[in-house]
Amino acid sequence: MSKGEIKLFEFHVLTIGQFSRNRYWGELDTQAYRNAVCTSTLVKGTPTIIVDPSLPPEEMAAVLYNRTGLRPDAVDAVFLTHSHGDHYVGLELFEKARWYISETDLAAMKKSDDNRTRNISGKLEICKPGLFKGIEFIPFPGHTAGMTGISFDTADGRVCVCGDAVMTRDFFIHRQGYYNSVDFKKSSESIEKMAGLADIIVPGHSNYFINKR
Repeated sequence: MSKGEIKLFEFHVLTIGQFSRNRYWGELDTQAYRNAVCTSTLVKGTPTIIVDPSLPPEEMAAVLYNRTGLRPDAVDAVFLTHSHGDHYVGLELFEKARWYISETDLAAMKKSDDNRTRNISGKLEICKPGLFKGIEFIPFPGHTAGMTGISFDTADGRVCVCGDAVMTRDFFIHRQGYYNSVDFKKSSESIEKMAGLADIIVPGHSNYFINKR
């Protein structure tokens, strides 16, 4: 790659998420209607990264192979967009990879009452700027204080895998955080920020969509 050339990655949505309640379907924020499963994404390149492994290890391994032809050992790093448990269900599958999360949400995990979460926190590293060439970690606070997305260039444009900073395209259009966001004002500001950065957005609980900047 010559000096100044943009490094390109591929991305593959492994699981298309669903979530417990959707106000844009006329559902109440105060009631759960279904189980939550987050969207999980493979970013393929150097390095190859799993974002938010959403299924139990055996299922996650099958989905990874069926969707990409890769085995867990091919994954160099796992990135958690934030500290909610549905975003690291299958994390232990990638035992040979390095695990990353924001400093703020790592601190929250270390204080968890859940033994597994505390154990995981001891193996997580902080996603610092410049960690990987061509990969940018972007803070999108609001859903959690340390909510962070991952952004990179592809042949089709700039992609942002943003976790629950954006739940679905409807939440993006309305610039609205999910019911359990810690700061709705910051959620709206983060979505507005994202709108100016990405051509393709992979939300936390739905399929990717195009953003016309």
